[in-house]
Amino acid sequence: MSDFWRNTVAEEDKNREKKLPLTWERLLKIGFHLWRQFDDPYYAGFAAQIAYFFLMSVVPMLIVLTQVLGIFDVSMDFIKDWLDAHLSTEMGSFLESIFSASSTAIPNFFMILLALWASSSLAFSLSRLTTYTLSYGKYRYNFFTERLKAIPMAVLIILVVAIALIVYVYGEIIAKRVLRNMFVYDLISQIRTPLLLLVVFLMILASYYILPRIRVPMRAVLPGSIVATAGIMMVTWFYSQYISRATNYNLLYGAFSNIVAMMLWFYLISWVLCIGMMFNKSWDIHMRRGRLTPAKIKEYLLRQYGEHGEEMWNKLIIGEYDMVDRSLDSLAVRASRKFDPGYNEKREREIAELVEKRVVTERIEKELEAEYFRDSTESKETIDNSSED
Repeated sequence: MSDFWRNTVAEEDKNREKKLPLTWERLLKIGFHLWRQFDDPYYAGFAAQIAYFFLMSVVPMLIVLTQVLGIFDVSMDFIKDWLDAHLSTEMGSFLESIFSASSTAIPNFFMILLALWASSSLAFSLSRLTTYTLSYGKYRYNFFTERLKAIPMAVLIILVVAIALIVYVYGEIIAKRVLRNMFVYDLISQIRTPLLLLVVFLMILASYYILPRIRVPMRAVLPGSIVATAGIMMVTWFYSQYISRATNYNLLYGAFSNIVAMMLWFYLISWVLCIGMMFNKSWDIHMRRGRLTPAKIKEYLLRQYGEHGEEMWNKLIIGEYDMVDRSLDSLAVRASRKFDPGYNEKREREIAELVEKRVVTERIEKELEAEYFRDSTESKETIDNSSED
């Protein structure tokens, strides 16, 4: 394991006692730290990946959402009005056609599962992003574990959005006819739009909290959730202003202009989601919260899996000498060992070299520890002799 993961809890507790207030100087440090994280090539194309999954999941998610809302006979007209107000006419018409196509009945349960599988693509991508960020880029990716975990999250998002839309459409009627309280009626009329904003915030917070394979405290991901929510609102507003004034983008892309325009919107939102997650780490470091340090991440993981914590730590986090443990070989490596001529011998030579390196490193560490102990003992004896004199 690299030195990066050898931080002690005592050092974290010391830092936690020195929590700092937010100043312009620290905000500047957070901004530059956030910028430096983009030196990692993993983030360079991740926004494009999330945007692609946005596009891939939007239609199936709308299919399931419209079926849920159809049970309550909720009209989607107010969403169409919002699209017309914030997006170009062509793009609004394009998305409205998706709503119209999504309103047809789903023929069977199998199609629902396929729609959920496709709509969970976004949650799957965010799961990889959040775990990678929390583990400082040292986690071992597992397709099936993360893919299956993303499906319940997609279901949760659809249900939350459906409930929010039901309250948005029928909130006044419920307050007026069921509760028969005009104060509640006026209150719901005023908070319908903030309610939708709250739903966006809660979905982002839930994504940052539930999707990572390492469960961290909710307050550790709260700052990035706030930044991402505000960022999505700002990006959507600026984009709507741009798209309403851009008159030549359809000349460049022709029949594909609507898809390109929507992908640009998704791409900007994806950048905001990436920045929100990275902001959590930058905030934790420069504000000295001590919640997302490497040693603390390990503590969370051990607590999360209990008696299997060490086993899960070795499986999840990439270590310096992982190649030595053959049980950690991926399916591709195991298949290559068996069917790729010469690969097994090459792999074993690499393992032997790694074992030799580890033996040398451990011997040097023991010699340094012994030398440090000897020097400490001699220094103590010198001080004792001086005291006696």
